[in-house]
Amino acid sequence: MRFAKSLIALTVTTALTACGGSDSSDTNVSNPPPGDDNTGGTSTTVYTEGVITGFGSVYVNGQRYRSENADIALANNPAATEGDLKVGMVVSLAASSSDNGEDPEATNIRYEEHLQGPISFIDTEAEVIEVLGQEVVYNDLTEFDEVELADLTVGDIIEVSGYINEDGDFYATRIELENDEDEFKLKGDVSGLDTTAQTFMINELTIDYSSAEFDDMTADDLEDGLYVKVEGSEFDSETLTLVAAEIENKDNDIDDLDDVDEIKIAGIVNNYDATTGTFDVNQYSFTVTDDTEFEDGPADRLTNGVRVKVEAEYDGEQLIAEEIEFIAKDARQVSEGQVTELDAEAQAFVLNGITFVVDDDTTYLDTSGQGARTFSYDDIAVNDWLKVIAVIDDNGDYVALKIKRTEEDDREGEIKGIASDVSLEGMTVAGVQVAFNEQTEFEDEDELTPEEFVALFSAETDIEVEVEGEYDGDILVASEVEIEREDDDDEDDNDDGDDDNGSDKRGKAEFEGAVESIDGESIVVNGFELRFTSDSELEIDDEEVSLEEFLAALEVDSIIEIEGIWRDQTYIEVKEAEL
Repeated sequence: MRFAKSLIALTVTTALTACGGSDSSDTNVSNPPPGDDNTGGTSTTVYTEGVITGFGSVYVNGQRYRSENADIALANNPAATEGDLKVGMVVSLAASSSDNGEDPEATNIRYEEHLQGPISFIDTEAEVIEVLGQEVVYNDLTEFDEVELADLTVGDIIEVSGYINEDGDFYATRIELENDEDEFKLKGDVSGLDTTAQTFMINELTIDYSSAEFDDMTADDLEDGLYVKVEGSEFDSETLTLVAAEIENKDNDIDDLDDVDEIKIAGIVNNYDATTGTFDVNQYSFTVTDDTEFEDGPADRLTNGVRVKVEAEYDGEQLIAEEIEFIAKDARQVSEGQVTELDAEAQAFVLNGITFVVDDDTTYLDTSGQGARTFSYDDIAVNDWLKVIAVIDDNGDYVALKIKRTEEDDREGEIKGIASDVSLEGMTVAGVQVAFNEQTEFEDEDELTPEEFVALFSAETDIEVEVEGEYDGDILVASEVEIEREDDDDEDDNDDGDDDNGSDKRGKAEFEGAVESIDGESIVVNGFELRFTSDSELEIDDEEVSLEEFLAALEVDSIIEIEGIWRDQTYIEVKEAEL
C-alpha cells in the first residue's frame, strides 16, 4: 500500500483508537462510544499536509500537535523520533482532536523528500537551482540545513522538501546538503510515456524503467499524468537520464478520506478553473462553493501560483473547500537587529524601530548560542538579535513570516525593503542605517553610478532594494545595492507569460554552471551565451588572471561562476567570472 494512502487510512484507524473507538476484541477494555473521548468531549479525526514551522511538540500549518505518542517515520527510517524532524520539512500528519480545549494529538507523522540529486546549475539572480532536470525555486523563506546557499556548488547532492508549483517545478521550503548519499529520488507526473523504449519523462528528466521494480502498481499501470516516486542510483548528466531501480505509485485515492472529519492541505494552487470553481493543491482537487470562506485575502485572489491552506470536507465524491487561507510566499522586508520592545498581548515586538507582529504561520528557528529547539514568540526577549523576514499586509502591518534568533557577530549583512532618506552617503532600509563608500556597487537592469541611483528616488517614492554588506557597529556598510523590481512570478501577478525564473533575459545575471561549448571569446553555459570583454574581472582559484589566461584554462564541463548583464536579450556580457 502506498505511503500517502496508508497514512490517510491510519488517520481513521489510529485516531479512532486514540479516542477509544477501537474495534479491539479485548473485552477487558471499556471504550466510550465512537466520537467521544475519555474526558467526555467530542473527538474528530484530522489529516493534514504542510510544512513544519516550529517545535514544542510539532507545529504544522500553524497548528500545534502534541507529538509525544506519535509514530514518526522519515523516508527509509520507520522508527524516527521527533528530534529527527526539522523546520521546513513538508510532512503528512494524522491526528485526533477533541473539543476539550487541548491541542490535537498526532498519531502518525510521515516525511519523504520530494527530490534528491546532484546540482547541475545555480542561478542566484533568478533564485533557481537545477537538480535532475527539475527546477527548484527558493527564496528568503527557504530553510538551508547543514549548508549556506553561498557554499553550494555544482555537483553537490541536495535533498529538497517543498511543494509542486503551478509550472510543475519545485518550490523549496527546505534544502539540505546530502553529499554522502548515492541514491537519487524525485516525485512528479509521468509524461511522454514510451512503452516500446520503456521510458517516460518527469519535466526534463528521462526515466528508464526497463529494470525497475514497482510498488503498488505494475509497469502496465504507467500512464501520462500518473504521479509517481522514482528512485535510482544510475544517472547520466549528459543525456539527463535516470535508470529507475524502483517506481512507486503516489496518486491519491480520495476515497480513503471518507471517514476523516477534518482535512487540511497546504501548498501552491495549480489547474485553477474559475468557471467550475475547481483547483489542485498537492495532487488533491478541491471545489469552491458559495459557502467557501476566504481568509487574508478576497476570493478573486485565488489563482494559479498562490500559496494557500485549504480546510476541506469530503462529500463522498469530491473535496469541498470550506476555508481557504492565503499565505505569503514572497518576503518584502528582511531586517536584522536587536529587539527593543515586546507586546505579548498583541503578539508583537519592535526591531530597528519597526513593529512586527506574528501569526500562526510564522516560522521560528534558533541558531544562537541558546540553540532552543522549542523557540517561539514566548521565548523572544528584549536585546535578542533576530533576523526577521516579513511581508506588509493590506492593513500596513509588518507580519513576520520567519524569525531566526542569532548572535550579533553572526548577522548576515543582507537586508531588503523600501529605501528612505536616500543620499550619496547612504540610506535607511528595513530600519537599518546603510552607508555607501567608494566600493559600493549599484545595480538596476544595468550598473548605476551613485548619482544615477540617488536620482531614481526623486521620481519614485517607494523603491524596494536589496543590500549586501558588512556591519560596522549598527551601520551596514553596503558592498552591493540592487533595485528589486516586481517580476512576472510575483504571487499576485496573474500574467501567464513564459518569463518566469529569469528567462526574460533582462538585467543582471548571476549563476554557476558547467561550460557546454567554447567559441573564441564566447562560451555557452546552461544554454546561455556568455561574452567576455577587456573589462571583465576574471579569477582562477581566487587569483586574478588576464582574459587570455582565463580563456586558455576553459574546457567543456569546467564549472564557472559569473556575474554579468543581459544585452539585447541575446547574450550576457560578463562583468566578473571565476573558475
